[in-house]
Amino acid sequence: MKLLSKEEIFPFLKNLFSQAQKSIKISSPWIKSEVFEKLLPQKNVNLEVILRDSEIEDLLITDIDVLSIIQQLKGKILLNPDVHSKFVIVDDKKAVVGSANITKSGLYQNRNIETAVFIEDEKEIQKLISQFESIKEKSVNLSENIVGIVLNSVSSITAEILLFQEIPQQTYLKIPVEDSGFLLGRVSVIKDINSSLFSTFLSTVERSFFSETEKLKIILTEKDPLYKKALTLSYLNEKGNSIKVGQLEILVYFNPEASNKESVLKTPMVPPPAGALVYSLKTEKEIQNIMKINHAGYPMGEPVLFGKLFNTNIDAYIDLEKIYSMHMAVLGTTGSGKTTFVRRVMENLKAKDVKIYIFDLYDEYKRSVSKCFKLTFPPLLFPVSFDNIKELFKQYGIFFQEKSSEERRVASYFRRNLKPDIEIIGFNKKSLEDMLIESISLTDLKGELREELLTFLDMLKKDYTEDALKKHPEVVEDIKRSFKSRENTVIYDFHRIEDPVTRVNIAGILMKEIFRISKSKEGKRVIVLEEAQNFAPEKGFGEIPSGSSNIAYVMARKIATEGRKFNLGLIAITQRPANISKYVLSQLNTQAVFKLINRNDLEAVSVFFEYSKEDIFNILPFLKPGNGFITGLAVPFGILTEIELG
Repeated sequence: MKLLSKEEIFPFLKNLFSQAQKSIKISSPWIKSEVFEKLLPQKNVNLEVILRDSEIEDLLITDIDVLSIIQQLKGKILLNPDVHSKFVIVDDKKAVVGSANITKSGLYQNRNIETAVFIEDEKEIQKLISQFESIKEKSVNLSENIVGIVLNSVSSITAEILLFQEIPQQTYLKIPVEDSGFLLGRVSVIKDINSSLFSTFLSTVERSFFSETEKLKIILTEKDPLYKKALTLSYLNEKGNSIKVGQLEILVYFNPEASNKESVLKTPMVPPPAGALVYSLKTEKEIQNIMKINHAGYPMGEPVLFGKLFNTNIDAYIDLEKIYSMHMAVLGTTGSGKTTFVRRVMENLKAKDVKIYIFDLYDEYKRSVSKCFKLTFPPLLFPVSFDNIKELFKQYGIFFQEKSSEERRVASYFRRNLKPDIEIIGFNKKSLEDMLIESISLTDLKGELREELLTFLDMLKKDYTEDALKKHPEVVEDIKRSFKSRENTVIYDFHRIEDPVTRVNIAGILMKEIFRISKSKEGKRVIVLEEAQNFAPEKGFGEIPSGSSNIAYVMARKIATEGRKFNLGLIAITQRPANISKYVLSQLNTQAVFKLINRNDLEAVSVFFEYSKEDIFNILPFLKPGNGFITGLAVPFGILTEIELG
């Protein structure tokens, strides 16, 4: 032990700091930057500094540059309202304990009379380290991601907070509680904190609070967010009071130490206490664990990564198990990110026992699935009923009324050969051209109907490609091979088919066969239906019927209602939620909603947003591409997310 006089303390500390190899621990209620900078070594060491913040004057003595210096050195800033100890520890081996703060008057001005001792004894050093750690435990770590403080709990699910820095609305925050858990919340509204705002809660705050205008002015006008945190915490410590503003929706209570039989997510029942610190989310392990929990509060059966929680680096997951059992809707305008969202799910899918069938209208998935069975349909016509043929006849001026015997023969022929079933449809062996030629042979040799049908066939050949009339047996064989494919993903590419009835017919018989396979064979299957409004439209929208004549519509309803019994899920993607069957939409129990502008579309999705989520519903028209709100059974709670575009 060595005794140090006032004149010896500063040079001794400077020399001691220069010898530091690993760490410097400082407990000094007040520090001035001009002294502090001269002491610090020109090397990177682990720096921890405990400062006093019992009242706002403490942070007016310790100037802002001190905090900046510590922050630049990636050190820890610890605030404690009761600390009066003054000591430093270097490399956990040497220490100086004394009466001086790290200020001019404390270390080298001829004002205060100060004394210090230098300690190297190992046992005494350990005692001092324990003392430092004890003070740390009772301090606020300003270097952590503290963004605010709870000012008032409106209820167990709503709290008012004072923010220390600017953050976007919809940012996720956490409030630690006494045990190992924490409350997870979402900022729904942000208001500027200024003097005019204080008048809105005059009735709830003591008059003395507003009499100290100078102190408030210092806090409110301070631009540096780190210093503003320190000033505000000091003021609240001084006043022993809380300011009541806020806008935090508390989503869930998370208890990472829950037993295996308990849900780790629980409904918040106790409001957070006023004065509790509010933290931003980064990559904490417990937050990552939350994102792999489904709506029921239990670990996801098959978590699939698709993006990040909004305004964080935290991975966001969706539970595929809840998709193939309870379905999903993906809704948003063109370019909003809805298809990219599904592609991200496909890219990160790890499960090998799930078969994915993608109905791709615009050839958007070819780059996102490396190993797949892809069937690109040629630009053919594919009627599956005589009604389809009659409609074709009508388009070319033939009005088929089945009054004559030859008309009835032709109608009977097509009814025998055209069935909405891949196994028994006549296209297994014959093309549409073959059928038309055979049907013509059933007419009278010199009859008017024969002439009309021959003209009809000639016009079809001129208006459509050769494939449109001849490729049917080949297409049917390819469809059957797709069901036997060993690849986990099958892509049905419709982009070359222009005829909307053909798209609907092929999609319908595909869905019918996939449903049949799911009933007879074990396994997990998901149908991804792009531009679903083209297959399962709401009544009165578009040129595609929404009744029993539309086999795709019939099968979409059937799968949405009964698919879960056979582990067959449906992902319906659409840019026009108002145009998709409301019945089908109501059966999709997870919803991913991206930017929407049209009023009818917004009304169609409004049912997914309860009262507490109205703020998110109101920003749907303003969401940036890649930002979307995911809610329902496949996520822990409604989450605002962002996905990587491109």
